[in-house]
This record gives sequence, C-alpha cells and structure tokens, in this order.
Amino acid sequence: MASTPHKLALLIPKKLASLPGIRYLPWKTPFRLLPKLVQLTVADRISNYLFKQQLIDGDLYFLEDAVLRIQINDLAYDWQVSLQQNRLSFSQGTDIADTTFSGNSKEFVLLASRREDPDTLFFQRRLSIEGNTELGLQVKNLIDSVDLDEFPTSLNHVLYLTADFVEALPH
Repeated sequence: MASTPHKLALLIPKKLASLPGIRYLPWKTPFRLLPKLVQLTVADRISNYLFKQQLIDGDLYFLEDAVLRIQINDLAYDWQVSLQQNRLSFSQGTDIADTTFSGNSKEFVLLASRREDPDTLFFQRRLSIEGNTELGLQVKNLIDSVDLDEFPTSLNHVLYLTADFVEALPH
C-alpha cells in the first residue's frame, strides 16, 4: 500500500508532460515574473542552507576572491555568487564575473537532480562555462561531490518530480 502513492507521484509529472500542447503553455511565466530581490533572497537562503556543511568545512574557499555568474536563460535569471564572510552571497549578474555558467532551466534541473552528468551537459553545449576554466572546474567538482541524500527528503522529492516532468516534456 505504501508504494501506491509513490507510483502515483511518478506518474503525475509524466501524465502532465504528455498533455497536448503542454510545451506551449506559459508554465515558466510565474518564475520569470519573480522580482529580482525575491529571486536573489530565495537563491541565497536555499544555497546557504544546502551548502551549510561545505561552508563549515571550507570546501567553498575557492569562491573567496572570485565571482561566479549563473544565467538561467529561459527564465531570464542572471545572478552572481561570491563567498563573503563564509556565506554565499547572491547579487544581480554583471560582466565582472570570473566564470559564467549558463543554460536553460531544464538543464539546471537535470544537473541538480543528477539525471544528467555535468560533463555530458557541458560537452553537448546544453550548459556552458565561460571565463576562468579552473574556477568552472572547481564548481563542477563541487556539484559532483554533493550528496543529495544529505538534503531534506521533501526537497529531493520536489527535485525528482520536477526532473520527471522536464524529462517527459516533448522536445
């Protein structure tokens, strides 16, 4: 009986994605309309919460004197991340970044959920890294080293459902 809700949860994203015309619906619009301050605040709080142990362990030291830019093109998100006083600090993206990661939301979801290997996404040019390649490699290695099992179950559940949905969407 316990597996029934789980099976149902797996079917919902696939059923939604298979609806005629779903790719034409403006489902990304609410995310595009989030004010910059809300985007930055949410990204800041979630990142500092999720990477709390890495911050304590000093695993993000390489961001101390660096600026990482993240561009999620289809949502028009453009952020900068740096390490300030042992916290990840988010601000509006600018051209002064040392390294820029860019791509569409689908690729970032697949990366975060581990549905796609980072190297595959970069080699297929579905995600791109520009600028300081050493910093980009350090960020990629950090992403590879994160253990999703350490994150809250509810977050993983939402992440996996979202990945199911974007994977099932017609191209």
